[in-house]
Amino acid sequence: MEKFRIGLAAGMILLFPLLIFASPKKETPAVGAVKTVRAWTNDGGFEPYVRPFVEAFNSGEGAAKGIFIDYKVFGGDYHDVLNLALSANQGPEIYKFVGTVKEPYIQSGWMIPIDDMPGGPEFLKSWESILLTGYTTFNGKTYSVPGKVLNTKFMYNKDILAKSGFNSPPETWDDVVRIAKKVTDDNKGEIYGYGMHLKDTASSGKWYFAVQFAASVGHMGYNFQTARYQFSDFLPNLQAILKMKADGSIFPGAEALDGESLFAQFSAGRIAMLNGVSWDVTNVDNFWKELGAKFNLGVADTPSISRDRKFRNYAQIADLLCLGSASLKLQEESMAAYSLLHSDKVLLAIQNNEAEFIPREDIQRQAPAQYSKAGTKEFADTSHSYFTMTPPDGGLNLEGQPYQNTLIAIAAGPANQDVKAILADLDRRYNTALDQAIKDGFDMALYKDPNWFKKVSY
Repeated sequence: MEKFRIGLAAGMILLFPLLIFASPKKETPAVGAVKTVRAWTNDGGFEPYVRPFVEAFNSGEGAAKGIFIDYKVFGGDYHDVLNLALSANQGPEIYKFVGTVKEPYIQSGWMIPIDDMPGGPEFLKSWESILLTGYTTFNGKTYSVPGKVLNTKFMYNKDILAKSGFNSPPETWDDVVRIAKKVTDDNKGEIYGYGMHLKDTASSGKWYFAVQFAASVGHMGYNFQTARYQFSDFLPNLQAILKMKADGSIFPGAEALDGESLFAQFSAGRIAMLNGVSWDVTNVDNFWKELGAKFNLGVADTPSISRDRKFRNYAQIADLLCLGSASLKLQEESMAAYSLLHSDKVLLAIQNNEAEFIPREDIQRQAPAQYSKAGTKEFADTSHSYFTMTPPDGGLNLEGQPYQNTLIAIAAGPANQDVKAILADLDRRYNTALDQAIKDGFDMALYKDPNWFKKVSY
């Protein structure tokens, strides 16, 4: 086995120059450029909006200062090329981190704190309100900034609702049940009031069930204030779904539908209401282009259980770029490039061209009066959203099915099932695994917040 490891390492070292040679063609530095800052990413969708600013910098301010940004966009081999380059101490000054666990990169010295770079503290001021300890920030140092966001909302067909006498979206799940039944009855099986997809268990169980229920209970299954799992809080939400199922108000065949299939039906006007994630804006727009027809799309905050107690929608942030160890040799130059690639003008170009949703509210306020895709404006608004670390699920050795599968099984099951008992068992299994993880040394510091409900209420 040891000989195999040595042989593999040697093979990777020999392969590394070939991989770099096969990566996107290197640009030619501008005349007079003295120092090149390499920036690597696999965000190809951003390139049309980022590269013009890079080229303008290279021919203008960069040329004057002797800085050239070599901006490369990689394909499917990016992760392997990046890790191989970093392990061979040939990584770029700036790169997009791919993954969810940064600690090994930080401990290996492959990520450099922005705070320690020239101008770093000043740069971070624009991002302070959305930095997350344990995601962007570790041990008091910040290694990345959140440049992208996945937001959650409720989507509905305004025309269908209006035809049935409803001119505003549902505020509560009781409203959803009532509207869904009326729409279904009015349209005699041609149109259904509500839609869900149960085939993509992991995605649907998280994004279209647990995450959406956070607007009702203030968490997506794990309560950061009590530091316990409380899936039982989802009982009223799931009862509402089973009530619609019993009423015949849900588009049939949900068990066989994936997200794309569901939104194809919604885009065709066969479903009145459903939960949505920001990526669904593009899904609907693409289907409309295929169909050559569209309707008045409504996007609202996800309904809650009570009109008197509402919580923010969960939104998940993601990085754009971080600083590699190579930046230590070109600190001023690397921060100049890093600042440009995260500048307001670049973020606005990405946002206003609908290439990505940006979590900074000051950038959101500079949005155009109208976007080309219906729903973009509403999903881009995170003023009723919250950002947080994901629950400590990844550190658990769980007995039985994960919550995603369990929630999907409930939605797919009979209306008379004992949902309360199923959720109680889910709580028991997760909290037992959590207690064991704590005994084994799992650090809970990032997963406790005594002010949690103040943060997620509005």
